[in-house]
Amino acid sequence: MQKIILNDIAEVISGLSYRRYLDDDGEKFKVIVQRSIKRDGILSDFEDVKLNDNFKDRYFTKKNDVLMKMTYPYDVVCVKQENLIISDRIAIIRLEKGYDPEFIAHLLTNTHIEKQLHELGGSGKLPHTSLKEIKQLQLTIPDLETQTKYGELLNTINEKIFEDQRQVEYDRHLKEAILNDLWGDSP
Repeated sequence: MQKIILNDIAEVISGLSYRRYLDDDGEKFKVIVQRSIKRDGILSDFEDVKLNDNFKDRYFTKKNDVLMKMTYPYDVVCVKQENLIISDRIAIIRLEKGYDPEFIAHLLTNTHIEKQLHELGGSGKLPHTSLKEIKQLQLTIPDLETQTKYGELLNTINEKIFEDQRQVEYDRHLKEAILNDLWGDSP
């Protein structure tokens, strides 16, 4: 295991302040906004906007980008879909070779990281962090083979959590339907 500063193994940049590029006659894009990054590594609910395309390619997702919300709860996701626009207040972490992006994404959700962010200055009514603070995060990282194994295991656990939550939601709807049936209501 080695202790590493995130900035030493990755390029860390901020997303695009896309509102400046809004254009009713522009090209249609899907934009990753704050609400798009959800707990347990889920990426969904994009903003569909028309933008002029006078911005740099670095704001488009690349496979295995790690994205981190810069506001609490600092949710993190490893991106598989390319060519989505990444909005501001989201850190884009592009790792060097030799580091597993799935593992790093999971590692960045750990309470040790949240504690570091809090100590680096992310407090207040709505805790938030800066790129400078994210770049300074200290990580304890095993060799690549171990990273890959842990990344796969943690992905499997996340998939189970997602399925369990889906089942609970289904059961809640079933319960409500049964009760509505007793009342003679049909939703």
